Amino acid sequence: MMKKYISKTVIAILALLSLVACEDNDNEWPTGGTPVVRYVRPCDVDASDSLLTGGYLGSKIAIIGESLAGVNEIYFNDKKAKLNPNMVTNNSIIVSIPNSIPGIKEDLIKLYTSEDSAYFAFATIVPEPTVKSMACEYVEAGDVAHIDGLYFIDDENSPLTVTFTGGVQGEIVSQDITSIDVVVPEGAESGPVTVSSIYGDGISAFHFRDQRNIILDFNNGNYPDYDYFFGWHGGKGVTSDGGISGNYLILSGDIDETGSTDDKDYCFDRWTYTPEDADFADASNLSDQVLKFEVKVTGDWSAAALQFIFTGADEVWLNWQNNAAWPDYEDTHGGNENWKRSESYPRGLWTPWTASGSFSTEKWITVSIPMDEFKYGADGSERAVKSAGHYSGLTIWMGQGSSVGIACSPTLWIDNVRVVPID
Repeated sequence: MMKKYISKTVIAILALLSLVACEDNDNEWPTGGTPVVRYVRPCDVDASDSLLTGGYLGSKIAIIGESLAGVNEIYFNDKKAKLNPNMVTNNSIIVSIPNSIPGIKEDLIKLYTSEDSAYFAFATIVPEPTVKSMACEYVEAGDVAHIDGLYFIDDENSPLTVTFTGGVQGEIVSQDITSIDVVVPEGAESGPVTVSSIYGDGISAFHFRDQRNIILDFNNGNYPDYDYFFGWHGGKGVTSDGGISGNYLILSGDIDETGSTDDKDYCFDRWTYTPEDADFADASNLSDQVLKFEVKVTGDWSAAALQFIFTGADEVWLNWQNNAAWPDYEDTHGGNENWKRSESYPRGLWTPWTASGSFSTEKWITVSIPMDEFKYGADGSERAVKSAGHYSGLTIWMGQGSSVGIACSPTLWIDNVRVVPID
């Protein structure tokens, strides 16, 4: 019994001395012979048997060799890595490849001690461009489009290019690693945009001038009962003056601090026309879809939420001329709008003014609302999303929301409302 006690005491003392030694040497690096690198492997346990000849920016690797304990600096090409002394032993170093683009591409790991150095051939792999978004997806030829993303590298031997669907390239007027301003060329067509660098091609998930699954573009002749504005309300009407794709909807009027508005100013309906109308969205897969629209906001918007409310014939439908053909829906035609101001009926909310207190735009912008975020009541309370059969109509309405703001009188221009795959 005494031996066990002594043994445990000795172990505890040794452990304590070890901790003290670590504390005393936190800023001291061991010294040793010339470092030697035998190979590099992934840190992932499942792939630890693989050997690497290169790695992507930001990836974590294990450098295996001898006399590595004295290494106090590591460079990948000309970029210095952050080295943690706790991750350095005599036979291995765990380190992340710097997430910066090399200024000089030598494909070398450079290891330094206080007295020596060693180089090891290893390629730093820069990914192909990632094309994330376009500030406005509808831009006319000759105007400048702004693209955001990653790894936009312009190399004198392989200049960065932006190619639109239709096979035409735009003139890049400014660029950095995360953004591009490009003049839209004549002949640019609806579809993905490709950004090409010395490291490869990146293709956008979004479509330039997107034509997929457009619910509302406000152009004459595209919907039944156009002259009825698809329902009871038509905002302030439609026009093409200053637009980006034919007609657009105008919403304007007065909003008080609680978000109260007049429907004739700030509401537009595109209701289900017959009970057989197909849904605009796949209700079984909402997480992979997004509602998009273009908008321009003038005047300071500082109260209420812009609400997008999907409905089906069970809520409201337009074609009252044919009630006799569908008697089960007779009570839901026309002005039955209890769902619109309901705290329990789900919808998507857009309230960009809450970030700074007010919101306006100089130009048209593209806005995205994930379809699985269509889960809020008129007051902003969270509710369950709707199931299939409730996505064949759409009301756009400015009102209520969860935040109290400042009374205002903004004007919103809205166009190209669509449900498309998420970017």
